[in-house]
Amino acid sequence: MATLGHGRRTWRMPLSFVIARYFFYVLAALLGVWIVSFTAFSMALNAGIAYPANYGAAYASETVTAVQAADMVNEDVIPSAYRYVHVDPNGTVLATDLSGENLLRTIVATAEQRAEGAQEPQVFGLDGTTYAIGELSDGSFCILTSTYLPEYTSRELRDRLPNPQNLMIAFGGAGSALAVVLIARRASSVLVRKMQPLTEAAERIGREELDFSVGESNVRQIDDVLAAMERMRGSLADSLDARWRAERAQHDQVAALAHDLKTPLTVIRANAEYVADEARELGADDTGALADIAAAAQDAADGCKQVDRYVQLLIEASRGEAPEGAKRQVAAAVLAESITQAAAPLARAAGISLAVEQDRALADARAIVDAEAVERAVTNVAANAIDHARKQARIAFTIEAESPDPASRFLAVTVDDDGPGFSPAALEHGCERFFRYDASRTGAASGAHYGIGLFTAAETARDHGGSLELSNRVSADGSPAGARVVVRLPLA
Repeated sequence: MATLGHGRRTWRMPLSFVIARYFFYVLAALLGVWIVSFTAFSMALNAGIAYPANYGAAYASETVTAVQAADMVNEDVIPSAYRYVHVDPNGTVLATDLSGENLLRTIVATAEQRAEGAQEPQVFGLDGTTYAIGELSDGSFCILTSTYLPEYTSRELRDRLPNPQNLMIAFGGAGSALAVVLIARRASSVLVRKMQPLTEAAERIGREELDFSVGESNVRQIDDVLAAMERMRGSLADSLDARWRAERAQHDQVAALAHDLKTPLTVIRANAEYVADEARELGADDTGALADIAAAAQDAADGCKQVDRYVQLLIEASRGEAPEGAKRQVAAAVLAESITQAAAPLARAAGISLAVEQDRALADARAIVDAEAVERAVTNVAANAIDHARKQARIAFTIEAESPDPASRFLAVTVDDDGPGFSPAALEHGCERFFRYDASRTGAASGAHYGIGLFTAAETARDHGGSLELSNRVSADGSPAGARVVVRLPLA
């Protein structure tokens, strides 16, 4: 007795009982099939449809005598339990219902008896076959053969059907197989039905639908698993609820901080724009220090605009409202220009010379991309290069083609630096999330890196059907010349 889901008490059978029950069903079915088969066989014998297995050996002499009395080989005189051969004194076959190898074996086996004469019926056995020989008045011989198997009393049935014993075995075998299959299907459906609560619970837990009660069966072991799953469901529900509350609190905190960040950003942006305007007015005819101050202030203002846009996206994401970037057709030259404008202030701030190269073929090339996502991704790559460069970095925009087919063209954005290059570990794992250890690229100008930039760039490239490749440049003398990152995006 056991207490289950709704307070009722019921008996739960062990799983071994279920298995033993169907094993008993199989044994009973097999026994029943063979009893039916044997009963049908016995009824056929009793009804005179078939001769018993020993009929041929038991009545061989009498049958030969009957043929000799008729002084002719007549199928009406010879029961269907026998096969016959009528041969002349020279062994030439006059009539027979044997064929092939059986006929030849019969002729050879009875050669000695025919040579001695067989006025009296002669019966002997050889290799499981009974032979009976009788000589007729014209000197010809009637030879009868039989085996220790039941045969039909009708020649038509004997010649068309397997002998009754083989038919009984075939029926019993087929019936046994059918019984096993049917019982197995029944057992399978019963077990599946009993395990249905387990399947349903697993599927709902897999979908994180935890507001339900796990069902029950009447099998002890299955109910034990269901009880364990119910405990797991409750624990998961509590854990997910706690995680949801924690994430909600984090989202609210991020949203609040992001919102508060907009105020100082507005102040910084306004002051940077003011400084830029004043420096341009005061140094309208000067290309020296005031021009540099105006450019720096304008970079700061533009940077604030970009940060403000990111802050807005962060607020929307914290509310679950961030829209997915829309892919649209963009001119490759326009995309290259926006990436250049985003990377140039980074290089100026770091004091790094940034060279930009554009293939002329970009003028006619277009790509279907989320332009903002691609700009962020490549800018991250450029920021990495600038951060690790000693004196200079380079961004090259080119068109690559794997074949003459226009559909195989790619926009390749190559970012080089003259820093120490990637370590072997970075070449293998650099695009993995949060990969940071790279002894060859320590001491970056901007401080710590968080292993997100290259990962995000690689994910963006893959999302657009492209790729990101890391390598090291080598100078003419074989020494390291810096790192290289190539972002490839398919063209429309």
